[in-house]
Amino acid sequence: MIRSTADDEDIDPDRLSFTRALHAARRSVRTGVSGGAGLARALRRAIAEILACLLPLRRLRANARVVKRKMSNFGVKRAAHRAWPQPTLPPPEAVRVLAPP
Repeated sequence: MIRSTADDEDIDPDRLSFTRALHAARRSVRTGVSGGAGLARALRRAIAEILACLLPLRRLRANARVVKRKMSNFGVKRAAHRAWPQPTLPPPEAVRVLAPP
């Protein structure tokens, strides 16, 4: 429901709250909607509730793939990992999807 709503409204799915969508879906089920018209009305009401309050934009971030504890397959955390380079592009611009062979 979140993905299709975001696609229909041309909004980043990360801006929509999963918890808000869950509560809206539960409320629409509890109302005991019967028939196609009632279901369509409940769906429109749930989508309006989800879109009413968008989450703030997320900042670009990346963390080093290291751990503090011993006996791990990842590298040990060192001083160089404190200033890990942050991404400069959002994921949709940075990722390139290749066609299958």
